[in-house]
Amino acid sequence: MQLRESLPDFEKRALQVACVVQGTAEEAARFCGRHGVAQVCIPDPARESYLAMGLERTSWWKILLPTASLRRSRASAKSAGCGISLEGAFQKHSDVLQLPGAALVAPDGRIRWLHRGASTEDLPAPAELLSLASRYL
Repeated sequence: MQLRESLPDFEKRALQVACVVQGTAEEAARFCGRHGVAQVCIPDPARESYLAMGLERTSWWKILLPTASLRRSRASAKSAGCGISLEGAFQKHSDVLQLPGAALVAPDGRIRWLHRGASTEDLPAPAELLSLASRYL
């Protein structure tokens, strides 16, 4: 299940979803709109939040020569309508090598749980985030 399909489950539990994305407000709106989550996207053209969370960058070799697991992950994302977009990857404020992350942030602003992606597709599923939120928030 994709994030856009899970938003009602987060709302039922009074959890607010925010997706910090690379790019300007216009770029973020276009990207997030394509995936049906524009209402929860926050632009970060300077990638300051990525730096603050300690999210690393990958290498070109890992993108161009993916492991079998990464190829399966990419195929799954593509079948769900979230394939890699070369146009989006090479926008002015986008870093194709930037690794993703996810965090659960308490209402007081403290990070209660943090995931630093090991590959460009390494993000927890929405169901996993809901389960973790029950434990940490």
